[in-house]
Amino acid sequence: MPMVPEDLAVWRSRQETGASNPWSDGLRLLADDELPAALDTGYLTAADLANPDIVANVRAIEETAALITWVAEDEDEGRAFGYWRGPDDLPLASAPVVGLDNEGQFQLLRGTTLSEALSDEYGQWADEGYAGLVALCRAQGVTISTDDPDELPEPAVSPAPAEHHVARYRELLASSGTG
Repeated sequence: MPMVPEDLAVWRSRQETGASNPWSDGLRLLADDELPAALDTGYLTAADLANPDIVANVRAIEETAALITWVAEDEDEGRAFGYWRGPDDLPLASAPVVGLDNEGQFQLLRGTTLSEALSDEYGQWADEGYAGLVALCRAQGVTISTDDPDELPEPAVSPAPAEHHVARYRELLASSGTG
């Protein structure tokens, strides 16, 4: 794996010692090259695999996911998180953080680091809110750029993972002769 961002290294080190992360008991950092459970397609039936629409969507998700360096999954929520390297193979240090839900939807997350993105995502539901999660991150020496989640930068990259997924889906469906 290319150079690991500083905040990810902190959280991996803590996980290895059995310490918790600030966001969720269900959130687990993945090993290098480990794929999240959200990408599992074992539930598909023979009928699903005979449906060109489903096959095109699954393949588009797989191709989009291959452009992401996966680093965490929330086993309780069925979500995965990683760095969107995209077709241009962005370095991890400048790659935006992306989430994938159990419906196969990709979403770019606000923030410039995994810790900022997760604090923003989980801060919406955490008892202590965004500010409490930021305090827990900073207590571990992890830099968070702002005390206000509304000031977290929106990633500006093209294509975004959701756009890439939709474009590949359309291309694959068209090439199957059904789109």
